[in-house]
Amino acid sequence: MSASTTFVHHDSTASTRVSFVVFVTYCSIVVADLIAFIGAGALAVMLRYLFHGEFTPADYLTFTPSAIIFFVVFVMAGLYPGLAISPVEESGRILRASSIVFLLIIGATVFLREGLLSSRIVFILAWLFTILFVPLSRQLVRGWCSGQSWWGIPTVILGDAQTGLMMLRLLEQHPRLGLRTVALLTEDSATIDLPQQDRPIFFGPLSSSASFARDYLNCYAIIAMPNSGAERMKAIFNEYVDLYKRVLIIPDLFGVCSLSVSAKDLCGILTLEVNQKLTRTLSQLVKRSFDLAVCITLGLLASPLLVLIYVTIRLTCPGSAFYGHSRIGRNNKPFKAWKFRSMVENAEAVLQHHLDADPLLRQEWESYHKLRRDPRVTLIGRFLRKTSLDELPQLWNVVRGEMSLVGPRPIVHSEIVKYGQIYRQYLRVTPGITGLWQISGRNNTTYEMRTRLDDYYVTNWSVSLDIYILARTVKTVLLLEGAY
Repeated sequence: MSASTTFVHHDSTASTRVSFVVFVTYCSIVVADLIAFIGAGALAVMLRYLFHGEFTPADYLTFTPSAIIFFVVFVMAGLYPGLAISPVEESGRILRASSIVFLLIIGATVFLREGLLSSRIVFILAWLFTILFVPLSRQLVRGWCSGQSWWGIPTVILGDAQTGLMMLRLLEQHPRLGLRTVALLTEDSATIDLPQQDRPIFFGPLSSSASFARDYLNCYAIIAMPNSGAERMKAIFNEYVDLYKRVLIIPDLFGVCSLSVSAKDLCGILTLEVNQKLTRTLSQLVKRSFDLAVCITLGLLASPLLVLIYVTIRLTCPGSAFYGHSRIGRNNKPFKAWKFRSMVENAEAVLQHHLDADPLLRQEWESYHKLRRDPRVTLIGRFLRKTSLDELPQLWNVVRGEMSLVGPRPIVHSEIVKYGQIYRQYLRVTPGITGLWQISGRNNTTYEMRTRLDDYYVTNWSVSLDIYILARTVKTVLLLEGAY
């Protein structure tokens, strides 16, 4: 579509409509949170009551005003309006804010001498349910609202042709971010074509930015000109976006970690501080402690399932029930990653025979080091792989410190060449049972994408990121996404 044919007329009522859209969009997130918070408390009270609770559930109605504390703390934590925020960063803020909320509630009950007989189990359960329900409630609300015409804050993109179009595509592909593009303004608007869109988008010169700031009083502006230089960026900011209340700037830092970066003022100069968390002994100790706590708990709960799988493999397939494959660990230290055996005994010979007979199969193997229809996999093995139950023995690797619950995918020596410079990043961290690659399509992701995801994880590691990946892993495994 030509740029000259994509101008959209703005009527005098645009500001009123935008204010209503912004209000409804903000309210949808607040309502979702309050429902999750109240639901978490109600469920905690009912569960405690069902298990020999010596109280009347109605007694806990006195805690209803705590929803105000919840709202205020979430506002102070930057969780509203709840738009244009990374899911990982959001999860971390929710965890911290929820913990503060319940500490304040407990402190208030002691100070006011109210609810002194309240069950500690109720508070703990309510806290855990809040951490679980709030992200889930937000995801459900965003999923439904993102398909509605009124959802999203109007967003104006000011950028060069390439980066501007990239941002437009990203926002269109991720409507749950809550940023709805209404205009793409570039300096070279007459030389490029705007791709076809489901809804009209204004496409024109940077000089049109002032009219959008007036018509859309609460809209976002995104400056997508990473190669323009400091002086040019400053001039664009002063000339074109001075009327906007919220401005996002894309710096010339593609490929640099993002979650661990914070803005700092250094003698009046804007600097970005990169927090290299994995180099800190305390961070490594926290990650290790988290791994052991979750791993031991999960291992004890899953012990009957482990025994059942072991017996089933032994009864249906000759040979050992376990299989250990040499992998490269942290600091280039080799280790054996254990799995439930899912292949026939002479697996390598069977594989080589099929690769020699089928060039397409060989090409798939050389590209992904996996086969969608692997002739070596047994019937029970196919089920174990689809459900990822074959990886349960790797909990032992975690206990031994050879693996982590979350980390880069453990690789073999033949894969080193495909990692290139990223291989140095891989060696800095313990490989994991699950990771970003598994929640991003698993076997459907390309090898290049896997290496990029491993690099992203190492440079952006945090406890919040680990918790987010573990939560997403449960969803991925249950829905069998990308599994074969």
